[in-house]
Amino acid sequence: MTKKQFENFKTVLLNVLVLTSLFLTWQIWTFEPEYEKEAAPTEASPVGIKEVSINEVVKPNQLVYHIDNQHFTSFYSNTIDSFYNEFISGMKIKSFTMENDMKSIRENGNSVELIFPTLLSNDVLKKLVSISKDDIPLSTFDRIIIPSIASGKNNEIIFLNTSNGDGMRATVEASNDIKEWYSNVFSSFEVNSSEAEENKIFRAKSFQVSDELPTFYIPIQGPSLAAFGGSSDELANEEDFKEALFPEQDRVEKNSFNNISDLYTDGSRDLTFSHENEFMVFKNPPSTTSRYVSNESPILDAYGFINKHFGFRITDYDDDEYVLNEWIRSSDNNTDQITFRLYTGGYPVYSSSTEDLDEIDVTLENDDVSTYKRMLKVIQYAREIGDRKLPSYEEVLSLLDEGSFKKTEIQNITMGFTIDRSAEQNYEFTLIPQWYVKLNNSWTPLQSISNEQGGESVGLE
Repeated sequence: MTKKQFENFKTVLLNVLVLTSLFLTWQIWTFEPEYEKEAAPTEASPVGIKEVSINEVVKPNQLVYHIDNQHFTSFYSNTIDSFYNEFISGMKIKSFTMENDMKSIRENGNSVELIFPTLLSNDVLKKLVSISKDDIPLSTFDRIIIPSIASGKNNEIIFLNTSNGDGMRATVEASNDIKEWYSNVFSSFEVNSSEAEENKIFRAKSFQVSDELPTFYIPIQGPSLAAFGGSSDELANEEDFKEALFPEQDRVEKNSFNNISDLYTDGSRDLTFSHENEFMVFKNPPSTTSRYVSNESPILDAYGFINKHFGFRITDYDDDEYVLNEWIRSSDNNTDQITFRLYTGGYPVYSSSTEDLDEIDVTLENDDVSTYKRMLKVIQYAREIGDRKLPSYEEVLSLLDEGSFKKTEIQNITMGFTIDRSAEQNYEFTLIPQWYVKLNNSWTPLQSISNEQGGESVGLE
């Protein structure tokens, strides 16, 4: 090699080293680490009574029959489940089209309407019914209207989003069983029959503030429901949840605070048990990535997580369960809040007291479960302590007029039980039937128990 060739070789080598150095420096400057957690909580051992299917957790809170321009409704979960399960098991959706004429939807004649307590996303719909097409134009919905499907091959059902007034028609293929069952329901329906009374189906009137807002259906006569006296018992011990929520048990440390609470931690996740109010809170820090990851299936993710961590069946009795009650997406802090409410005796349970955590709350952040909170007690019932007559249609409208809110803000209406501890009696608490309205994604009693006409301190008549 000549001296000139050697010099040229050194020049080329130097240029390569300089370019390599610049490239590595650029890589260091632009590198954004994404630290993965050691293991997801779902990798730990499951704990609970049993897993349940999605249709047992995601379901309507009201059923309405529209027959010959009359309305008949039920808020009783056993009655709703009977129709709902037949519907989702015998229906196949073939195609979708958006619907802009809301008036035409309401003029479908005889039909059944399923009203859900919160908006549902398309990923949930795909799990509930058979769908042959992935492209679904309506991203969220909270009502399904099912016109007559007793005959014909191109039957339709309707999905509504009452928060923004959007609608969607779906062409469906119904099984022969669901057609026959649906036809029998309408041909034999009698609101005054003993079967209707047993299923808590009531003749109702419609209530709508304006054409752009949802229509609500309230029984014309005030229905009577049973009230219960009850107590509570321990649901599960701390060790069960600790083993289910921490994948590496040898790294978990326990700290106790004056017998008020216990804290378990592995240095990243925290699990707190409040012995004073008998509930637990699990906190799981999300990924440290600086990029926000939108959760595409928050309801299903929360459902799957709870199913593996004690689940929705809190006892062996079918009357006690948790049902999806609320989905709130916050763009301010990039989270999805999913709430499942305790149902018992066929109705949801509500309480304003921190002693009565009547919900399972799951918060998802950056596609991960960041918080999991639930009650550690089982509600037990001593006996029925009387019937209580709820306000009728006219009385409900009067109470709405008297309320310190605008009727245009109402999102939903339902019957439910209030946990009341104010009465002096032989029970830890009473479960009192009451009307609830949903305002700004929160359920509130339509009337204070202590202010109701008639009855005693627990509101019974």
